[in-house]
Formats: sequence, C-alpha cells, structure tokens
Amino acid sequence: MKKYMDKLRKNIRINKNLFVFLLVIIIVGVLAGSLFTVILNQNDKELVTEYLTSFFNNAKEGKLNYDTSILNTLVFTVGLAFLIWLLGISVIGFFIVIFMLFLKAFILGFSLSSIIINFKLKGILLSTAYIFPHQIINIMIFLLLTAYSLMISYKIIMALTGKKTLDFKNIINRYLMILGITVLVLIITSLYEVYIVPKLISMIMTLIK
Repeated sequence: MKKYMDKLRKNIRINKNLFVFLLVIIIVGVLAGSLFTVILNQNDKELVTEYLTSFFNNAKEGKLNYDTSILNTLVFTVGLAFLIWLLGISVIGFFIVIFMLFLKAFILGFSLSSIIINFKLKGILLSTAYIFPHQIINIMIFLLLTAYSLMISYKIIMALTGKKTLDFKNIINRYLMILGITVLVLIITSLYEVYIVPKLISMIMTLIK
C-alpha cells in the first residue's frame, strides 16, 4: 500500500510541476502579446485600430456574419486542439506543443492590449466581455490538453527507449476521452463567443458613448 501511495504522490508532484510550468508559459505569452501591441509601427497600429473599430461597430449594428464567424472560430479552436492532440502521440511535437500554447496566450494578450489601448475606459469593459468567461475557459482547457499531450509524449519516449513499459490501449483511451472533453467545451465556448459576446459588445457600445 505504501508503495502505491508513494507512486501516487510522485505523479501528483510531477504533474503539478508540469502545470506550473505551462501556466508560466501562458503568463509569459499574454505579457509578450500585450507588449507587442506597444512596439507595433504606426501603420500596423492603424490597421489594428481599423479592424477593431469595424468589428465593434458591426457588432453594435448587428451586421456580423454569424455563419462565417462560427465556422472560423470552430476551425481555429477545434483544429488547434486536434493538432496538439496529434502532436502528443507523434513524439516529435514535444516543443511544438509548448510553442502553440504560448502562441494561443500571445494572441489573447495582443487582443486584450489592443482593445484597451484603442478604446481606453470603454476598452476595459469591451475586453472583459471579450475574454470572460469563454476565453478563460479556452486557455485552461488548452492548458489541460497540452499537459496531457506532453505526458503522453514523455511516456512514449520512455517506452521507445526501453526505460518503461506502456499500456498503449489504456493510454490512448484516456487520451481520446481528454480530446472529447476538450472538443465539447470548445464547441460550447465558440457558440458563446459568436452568438453572445457580440450582444454584450453591442450593449457596451450603446451605453457608453
């Protein structure tokens, strides 16, 4: 019994360290994305401002193309999840998976910073509507998926080098379950982002001139 408890504590400690590491990657990615907004040249800043103004005005006036938006959102989020999942069992994608999580956080930081810089006080409310709760849930679900992807890669590497045995069927079944949960959550958050967030933005744009 003591042997199994020691093994459980060791696994929890390893997983905790991995989650902390990935959380640091997310924080660094958000900060890097926020700083990148500041160092853009004037032409790029104007393009970002033009895009944001157009998006928020279209949301306010109800002119967004919801069919295109939901398709693009699902392709990006679910597609990214599938790619991270596949890279987990490919072994060669170990570092790519970490970079993809960083990129997801970078885009989030860039978006938030751009909204706040361009819309000031109103931007704080708009950015809150933009990220809460769907973007927070998304980043956490990608954190979970990335952690499992890295753990799968590590176990496969250990098995290939002969250092550990691997129950591949059991591992894949559990990994497929994680993918299924991820896709389900991403579909729900994508629907919220496309159909609910524009209405919140419209309310904010109307109430605060």
